[in-house]
Amino acid sequence: MAVLNGFFLMEASAIQNYMPLAEQMREGRFRAADWVEGGVEITPPAKSYFVLTPHAAELGIMGYDALADVPAGSVAVHTIEGVMMEADTCWSLGTASIGQLIQQADAHENIVAHVARFNTPGGSTMGLETFAGIIAGTQKPFVSWAQQMCSAGYWSGSSGDAIVVAGRTAMVGSIGTMVSFRDYSKALAKAGVEDHVINATESTNKNAAFAEAVKGNYKPIREQLLDPLNNVFLSTVRANRAGKLNAKQEKELLSGMVYIGEASVENGLADQMGSFEDAVSLALELAGRAAKNGGSAPSTATNSTSNTMFGKNKFTALTALAGLTGTAVTTPLVEAANDQLEEAGITGVALVSEAAYTELVAKAGRTDTAEAAVAAAQKEATDAKAAQKKAEDAVATAEARAEQAEADMERLAEQPGATVTTPRKSKDKNDVEEPTSESDAQKLVEKLHAEMLG
Repeated sequence: MAVLNGFFLMEASAIQNYMPLAEQMREGRFRAADWVEGGVEITPPAKSYFVLTPHAAELGIMGYDALADVPAGSVAVHTIEGVMMEADTCWSLGTASIGQLIQQADAHENIVAHVARFNTPGGSTMGLETFAGIIAGTQKPFVSWAQQMCSAGYWSGSSGDAIVVAGRTAMVGSIGTMVSFRDYSKALAKAGVEDHVINATESTNKNAAFAEAVKGNYKPIREQLLDPLNNVFLSTVRANRAGKLNAKQEKELLSGMVYIGEASVENGLADQMGSFEDAVSLALELAGRAAKNGGSAPSTATNSTSNTMFGKNKFTALTALAGLTGTAVTTPLVEAANDQLEEAGITGVALVSEAAYTELVAKAGRTDTAEAAVAAAQKEATDAKAAQKKAEDAVATAEARAEQAEADMERLAEQPGATVTTPRKSKDKNDVEEPTSESDAQKLVEKLHAEMLG
């Protein structure tokens, strides 16, 4: 059962009140039929939809089988009471059913706004995020009226447009996460009962955090379960109450404390004090502003953020980053914020964490260095090719000059008479060798040869 095995976000005193019931369930002594036999009548609501119609306010909250029967201009009234559970129980509707009713009412033309009556210490985390998302996603104003709106109740109720505190004794807060369990091992051992826990070969971490907690080592369960869940809880509240929480008190407000009456308004957990009728009036006021503004209405808070509809912050993931620093700005949070920007059609901009930015800068630096090295290498290669071409041209020119010089030498050597004083062997001459000493003609040839070679 979810009651025995699930995770709960609840105000501590309420947990103690429900412990006897949980004990009966654990021991198999609880049956819903016992409540009936004991005089407790358990019947489903006779009507599905409850509304308050402004022009018939004297009739109070009325129930209807179908939304088509509801008078136009009515305010849907939703009740979240007792321990919040995802599934329906013998004492109340579950958040899955309530969420469905909210969505149906929100889509009907006869409904102009919502008011939710919260009288809950909190409840199961199962289905909680979905339920809060339904409230945050309503297209018509949603006002939470808080008699007791703690823990999971605050997670849900703060997802609306405004929070009205029911009175001086109303309880709001308990924004935090904890776990408690009873260790019956000694009692069971005394009774001769011994537990044998056998894990699959690969399941080395199966329930390891709880096993360590039983031994008195609370670090694993805190790091693996409590802290991650609490981070989601706190980031959701920051997003829901963006710009409204008292900055100087924020750390205390998100530490699990419960506030009574007007203190919740002063610290920013709620928007105003008032009766249920005041909450209805506020919902109608927001609906009226929406009609004048063509579908959107400003928030009741004086320092609310922009980009809202009916005062509701539609960029919850983005505002959840407000106030976070260092490792608290995780990749999933940044990705969720970017997804919301993309869904809203905002292009050409994206968020990156400081760590990711630093890594990008480092990569850019390495890229610049590599590109500079490549450019230098390319320049060296180009220069080398140019030098090689110049050298090849010079060699070609020198070879051409040498060939020309040899040709001139051959030509000059073949000339008879005074032109060459020491002629080489000629066809018209005999085989007598001339003296080997250098003549003026030979020097002239060598000089010419040298000039032609440059």
